Amino acid sequence: MPSANRSPSGNHPFLPWGVVAFLLVMIAVIYGQTLGFDFLGYDDLLFVVRSQPVCAGLTGSSIAWAFTNGPLGEWYPLSMLSHMLDCQIFGLSPWGHHLTSVLLHAATTVGLFLVLRSMTGELWPSAIVATVMAVHPQHVESVAWIAERRDVLSGLFFVLTLGAYLGYVRHGRNVGRYLLVAALLCLGLMSKAMLVTVPPLLLLLDYWPLGRFGHAGDLPQNAPVLPSQSFWRLVAEKLPLVAIAVCDGAMTLLSHVGNTTPIVQSWSDRFGNAVVSLATYVFQFFYPADLAAFYPFPAGRYPAWKLAGAILALVAITVAAVFWRRKRPYLLVGWLWFLGMMVPVLGLVHVSDHAMADRYMYLPSIGLAIALAWGTARAAAGLGERPLFIGGCAALAIGLLVSQAVRQTSYWHDDLALWEHALTVTPDNPNAEVGIGFALSNLGLLDEALEHYLRAASWRVDAQLLNKIGTVLSQQQKLDEAAAFLQRALDLDPNFAEAEANLGMVLELQRRLDEAADHYRRAIELNPLFAWPHFKLGNLLLKEGQIDQAISHFEQAIVLDPTSPAAQTSLAVALSERGQIDRAVVHCRRALAIAPDDEAARRVLDKLLESQGQMPPQ
Repeated sequence: MPSANRSPSGNHPFLPWGVVAFLLVMIAVIYGQTLGFDFLGYDDLLFVVRSQPVCAGLTGSSIAWAFTNGPLGEWYPLSMLSHMLDCQIFGLSPWGHHLTSVLLHAATTVGLFLVLRSMTGELWPSAIVATVMAVHPQHVESVAWIAERRDVLSGLFFVLTLGAYLGYVRHGRNVGRYLLVAALLCLGLMSKAMLVTVPPLLLLLDYWPLGRFGHAGDLPQNAPVLPSQSFWRLVAEKLPLVAIAVCDGAMTLLSHVGNTTPIVQSWSDRFGNAVVSLATYVFQFFYPADLAAFYPFPAGRYPAWKLAGAILALVAITVAAVFWRRKRPYLLVGWLWFLGMMVPVLGLVHVSDHAMADRYMYLPSIGLAIALAWGTARAAAGLGERPLFIGGCAALAIGLLVSQAVRQTSYWHDDLALWEHALTVTPDNPNAEVGIGFALSNLGLLDEALEHYLRAASWRVDAQLLNKIGTVLSQQQKLDEAAAFLQRALDLDPNFAEAEANLGMVLELQRRLDEAADHYRRAIELNPLFAWPHFKLGNLLLKEGQIDQAISHFEQAIVLDPTSPAAQTSLAVALSERGQIDRAVVHCRRALAIAPDDEAARRVLDKLLESQGQMPPQ
């Protein structure tokens, strides 16, 4: 590690590009494996695979949907547009979606290195921070999970915002440069609302390393000296950005109305969880083991010793950072960066069904890395020139992080691997039980899946879980039990379109066709973008001889899900009943193009060709 009083960037003109190459290689080593991963049932289906507007690509109606709706009613339109662009380019080939996330993470990491180096004039501490960003296991969830595109996309606009702000304060504080900062912040907020804390973070950067407060602390010696400003003038400078963040926060809260998990914890429980979570995030930053895709709330309140220990640790770190603010301002800036960016996701206002999440550390951990990197650099400078020892320690730490990140990434290969690992490290985890049940049911292991679902139900009962249990029971032909569970799901959530459709299917199997049709219609009413009930209702109408209505529902099912061979085949059958043989043949061929081994489509096509006096293909 070079001395703090020497210009690290002056060692060799190509050294920064070597750092960039190193970062890209590390990212490829860790995340290259994701190109062989599939979509997960864990929100990838909801956000991409089963989302008709997303699968349609960048169309006018899809873009409008992204800005006015979105999955679960949440508002992050730019992230949804990125998913649409992926579908436009790669279709539903998961490797392309994973590639986009990896490239965004790489761009964010390289951008962070370049911005920090330009901001401080110090290469090696900047390289350490960027390396931590590239390889830390806490960031795996944000990169390896397609549905969490929000993190890597907002991260890119975050570092671009910092770069634009640096240009604004160093190269002329004019309206054009300020508008660029505001525009990039808007794009970041439209990717994920977590960037609402950027305006106060810019004020931290004014303190260090930009030195706009004019204090005499340990400012980077290689960075340009900026004119001092009064504190309140710097605050006023951020007010338009604060207004943008407030508007986005209000938009996010409004979009969550009716889509949030009801808050059942008291304020004291939420505060306790926030404190323990903060301490856990810091601990996992330095010891990133036993990371999970889902962290459940404890069955009861946290033990007093654990809560007291977390409070004591957080207070001690804060006091130390404040005490050393003159000589070591980067410690205070890094710590407040972490605390400030964590505020929106601590659950003090809204509580979801998880206690904490690795993905929340994607940007806040940069603050801890800054404190670690500059603290280490200054300590190393006091040890004299010991490059082999210092370099060896750094290489060992990076090697351990990379090894753990590779292992953590591998768990995101499929649903079963992901949730079995989560259950291993968090044993009392109903969400992990549900995830394993879902994976097993997709593998046709229905008895095992039901066992995990029922184990999850021993902890908590909700409409989603009851719907899954009812679905498995229907596949086992236990129709009365299945109908009972699905009805319970609808009692808990009368607007649950999937449960309505599943109950309709069970009733259809019980030959209660009129009731089944009513439930299919209700499912369509609740979710007009739900293709499956259109298909099922079309089949019922076809059996009843209502051909035109059946054709209408089949066509709508195909519009909503163009990848369904069954809908194409059923439409072909209905069209043949109307004597439209040529059109019917076209849809049969489309079904076989989607699924070449589809026997039902092959039989229908053979009959259609025979009716026209043609020989079926052999």
